[in-house]
Amino acid sequence: MRKEREEQMKKRSWVIALCIALLTVLLPAGQVEAQQVEEEEKKKSGKRAIDVARESGYQLDDRYQPAGSIITEIHTGQILWEENKDVSWAPASMTKLMTILLAYDAMEEGKFEKDMQVAVNEKYTDIAGRYALSNNVMQMGATYTVGELIDLIIVPSSAAATYMLADLVEPDPDKFVALMNQKAKEIGMTHTTYYNCVGVTNDLLYPYAPKNLPADADNVTSPQDYALLCSYFVKTYPDILTHTSSPEIVVKEGTPYEEHFKSYQISLEGAKYGLKGTDGLKTGSSGRAGFNYSSTAKRQDTRLVEIVMGVSDWTDQTGEELRHLVGNAIMEQAFEKYEYRKVLPKGTHQIGKEKIVTKKDLWDCVPKEEKVKFKMEDGKVFVDLERQYLPGYAAPFVTYQQKQIVSEAKSGLGAIGKGMLVVLLAGGAAIGGRIAYVDAVRKKRRRRRRK
Repeated sequence: MRKEREEQMKKRSWVIALCIALLTVLLPAGQVEAQQVEEEEKKKSGKRAIDVARESGYQLDDRYQPAGSIITEIHTGQILWEENKDVSWAPASMTKLMTILLAYDAMEEGKFEKDMQVAVNEKYTDIAGRYALSNNVMQMGATYTVGELIDLIIVPSSAAATYMLADLVEPDPDKFVALMNQKAKEIGMTHTTYYNCVGVTNDLLYPYAPKNLPADADNVTSPQDYALLCSYFVKTYPDILTHTSSPEIVVKEGTPYEEHFKSYQISLEGAKYGLKGTDGLKTGSSGRAGFNYSSTAKRQDTRLVEIVMGVSDWTDQTGEELRHLVGNAIMEQAFEKYEYRKVLPKGTHQIGKEKIVTKKDLWDCVPKEEKVKFKMEDGKVFVDLERQYLPGYAAPFVTYQQKQIVSEAKSGLGAIGKGMLVVLLAGGAAIGGRIAYVDAVRKKRRRRRRK
């Protein structure tokens, strides 16, 4: 018995040793395999922006890969492209879009008009003379309309013009920043905090910076938040596109203060890297941000909004132009793949086994190469497609009625009408049967009489 137990113990020891050896060999192999699977999944999930640019023929180094980017369709808020859309990033001079938006709100409220003249003072000449800030030349004695200030903010990105416009809305810098953050919250920009109206650190704006905020504070946002901002701006105040669409402008023409500027947004139609349909919006760059830009383009009924952030860094000034090659590549790809169109005209339709009636056209952004399928839910019909949307947006839909119900209502045959029809038919059948019976009895009597 002892010998048998000893033999069994030896066998168990050998089995355990063998298992340990196998695990030692196989575990690293399993880890490698898991890594390979993970890498394959990353490849399947989509290409980087820089890869799309290279496929478009641009030989670009990896340092021009954006830190984050997003493309959305303006009506639906559908996300057509995104890469690190929630990355926390400095907007730099794209900050000034929020400053202009607040000015449009103020004009909408009747506080001032676009043709109102604003005089240059010592504060604005001081800001204009600061080398660390983007600017135009501001001279004492000059005046600018609100419209001209917007042009100076959009194209040369003038910090002085930004302050001139912001002071019209709210001259207290702390209160103005509070308005900026309040508007950001209203739009749904949950990853955004503003510290000033320009887009630099507050120490560069002394003594005109907000007094109750840190000197080294810099505005922070994300690509998705700026897609929300730009979409909101263009939809609410499409007039902004009259200021963002020109690749070159002349300000104060024919006066001693005349200045000429070329837009840094060189994806605009007519600019160096012009992309078809592009008519806005604004660039932004700084030591912290690298090179950013926001863009919008329209082709037929499709308008897209694009945000590109963090291309290269401040020490490599080629990023200022090359950001547009990367952005153009992913924007062109989006236009090739998607379109905003009428997918279901109002009227009668057969969807699955049901016949329905819609009273409005259904418009949606859909892939060009795919057949559109629909689904119905809670009295609504919409495109049956898995998609991503900006916060606050959802799939478009139209309401419908079942065709059968509509027909009964028009003919006056509801549940009561159907019941009456059944009674009439049953009554008619009974009368017909009675007549046939009487006729048969009469014939029988006649035959008896003849006999």
